[in-house]
Amino acid sequence: MIRRRPNGSLRIKGTSVTAASIDLGGTNLRWAVVDGAGKVQYHRRLPRPREAEAIVVAIRTAITECRDHSPDLVGVGISVAGIITERGITSTNLDWHEFPLVVALAQGDLPVVVINDMAAGALGELDFGRARGLSNVIYLTISTGVGAGIIVDGEVYRGANGMAGEVGHMVVDLNGLLCSCGRRGCWEMIASGTAHHRRIREAYASGTWPNLNHEPTPAEVTERAREGDRAARALVMRTARYVGIGVSNLANLYDPQAVIFTGGFARNNWDLIRDYLKNEVREQSFSQNVQLLLTALGDDAGILGAASLVFRQREKAAACGGGS
Repeated sequence: MIRRRPNGSLRIKGTSVTAASIDLGGTNLRWAVVDGAGKVQYHRRLPRPREAEAIVVAIRTAITECRDHSPDLVGVGISVAGIITERGITSTNLDWHEFPLVVALAQGDLPVVVINDMAAGALGELDFGRARGLSNVIYLTISTGVGAGIIVDGEVYRGANGMAGEVGHMVVDLNGLLCSCGRRGCWEMIASGTAHHRRIREAYASGTWPNLNHEPTPAEVTERAREGDRAARALVMRTARYVGIGVSNLANLYDPQAVIFTGGFARNNWDLIRDYLKNEVREQSFSQNVQLLLTALGDDAGILGAASLVFRQREKAAACGGGS
């Protein structure tokens, strides 16, 4: 049985309720059986097919596999990077434009729901991770790009057209670098892991480390920063400064209780940047009580969030008299 706490998160009595959860990523297809306590009971990962038809076949196979493991599944949740509307999925990673994935799967009596990957991560943290007990949260990735899942009053905020959370394309410098979206000065052009790596290459090319016979990787720069290398630390903190500017803007816009960080740059450098980010947000935003937290779920946040959406949809149907 599923009940909702006053803060909007779920309370599920017992762990016999299970959902199939699928993460349709840029490289891999992951699937799992997740129970009502957020425990992953079964998990597999394979390279993702490229063609839409092959993806549908692979997802059907994954659902069958999950059902074999847990015959009483209550639904299927699918996390995908893209814009989700009633017309379908639009995703540059998949080269889809309003692709009707739910219709293509047609699982009969087993409901299928689809959610944006960042929104899924936010739901996962809300119901099973660091955001438990909260109701207004931003789940923020600082990785190849910058994106967010936004929780308002215990529910995913999708916006009018399903595009809420594209925070990496907030313009912060009108004269900045040209972004892949076609505009200049997007936040992710200065605050992403990709931007951090670009500055590392530039620093090495300029002779910052004359005794180093190879261009350092971001992981090497992080380690050198921990060991006291001033140039390496300056590079990490420069990216942290740009991250802090954007987070301060988000804090002013949404007044969240917490911002939960994920993504390679944030996770790999958290011990170096945490206190700086807290001070930056405290000084630059009106929201003085926002918590800055590192994900507790890591790569499983999206898998758990897609399952959470299944449980939430089931709860809503039960509340409307459509089930128990």
